[in-house]
Amino acid sequence: MLTKINIHETAFVTASFRMGDVALSKDRYAYLWSKSSIDIHAERYSTAVSSYEPYAHCLRNRYFYDTINELMNKNKIEVLINFGCGFSMYPYLLENSLDYIEIDKSDVVTHKKEMTTKWEREGKLPRRKITYLEADFNLRSQDKLYEQVIALKNGRKSFILLEGVLFFLSKDDTKRLFKLFDRIQEPDEYLGSVSFLPQLEKQLVFKKLIDYVESNLEKNKRFQYQTVAEKFYRNLKNYELMNHEDTFSLSARYEPKRFLPKEEVLNEHMYLLKKTSIQ
Repeated sequence: MLTKINIHETAFVTASFRMGDVALSKDRYAYLWSKSSIDIHAERYSTAVSSYEPYAHCLRNRYFYDTINELMNKNKIEVLINFGCGFSMYPYLLENSLDYIEIDKSDVVTHKKEMTTKWEREGKLPRRKITYLEADFNLRSQDKLYEQVIALKNGRKSFILLEGVLFFLSKDDTKRLFKLFDRIQEPDEYLGSVSFLPQLEKQLVFKKLIDYVESNLEKNKRFQYQTVAEKFYRNLKNYELMNHEDTFSLSARYEPKRFLPKEEVLNEHMYLLKKTSIQ
């Protein structure tokens, strides 16, 4: 019988998905996180929920890889701040010209820092300038995190990334988090976010997701899942919605000949926002 996993361990599953199609995801280092127990969970998850999940995660990684690369090449960003970084590998996939701030729960960042430092030393990863910060997005006050990020950012142009996080947060936590982003960023800085639309809750594939997560996460780690309407992003104070993609639009862009059955896909939505005014 397989042991259950904690919420933070879903980051391993996502990494397992990304290594399924490296040509698409561009994550040539995802394999480093592979281990048999997690790969088995990833296979069970895609079987129980949707066989298109590995493909969807590759698309998401590719979208942000391309988006951040484009902004970086145009000298519009200098720092990538990844809130809920999990085991994503953007610092190693992107150029060394950016500085990287990786933020997640203590057990995630401790393990990630230990392993990436080891792999850099062994020559499996290129050396990068990464600062790891521990954070709990459920806390009512994020003042400590704000001070840490502001000091590291040091007035430079940032891209804040938030993927694979909002599903696990409450609406109040989400509002506090986006207020934090507004405090951190200046006009002409960028924000990328990922979430599900409320309409997806009516589909069987979403019910399968909830059933699987509830059955396979540790009982003391159960959560109130969240979906987010597009109007949340359109109405964000001091931000302009620059681009809105989803799994289907990205599939049409990167693999136009591939057919996706709508009822079997957990359609994720990706939003690119630009700060337009001072708080």
